[in-house]
Amino acid sequence: MLNRGDRTITSICEEAGVLLGTGAKWISEAQGKTDRSNRKSSRISVQAQIKAVNDTTNLKDEELGLYLRREGLYSTQIEEWRTLMENALQWNKKPVKDARDTKIKQLEHEILRKDKALAELSALLVLKKKANFLWGESKEEELRLS
Repeated sequence: MLNRGDRTITSICEEAGVLLGTGAKWISEAQGKTDRSNRKSSRISVQAQIKAVNDTTNLKDEELGLYLRREGLYSTQIEEWRTLMENALQWNKKPVKDARDTKIKQLEHEILRKDKALAELSALLVLKKKANFLWGESKEEELRLS
């Protein structure tokens, strides 16, 4: 629709079987224009946005509809503001580390190292038993046992 040449939006919409309003909306979205609710959001103060989110938190559908009509807001605005606020509160949270965390990490590392050593020794013992079974005791073994 943006590269329509000399054709009108109406003719393109009729050809595609799309309503004229829908075609105009697609064009404005493609050109980066925002919808009505976003344009109005930019004029509402942060304090008013916080108040609106707080006021609508526990409202039922009918009460929410009345509130939105009275304040001239859209439900999508409230949801957008709520999401922004939740993200802002989550953004700066970092896990608190204490001495126990580093000690736990050291112990886990030590356990892993010991598990690897034990697995290696177990494998060597199994190989030695298999070798003794296949070829018999070595001369060194016989001398040590004597």
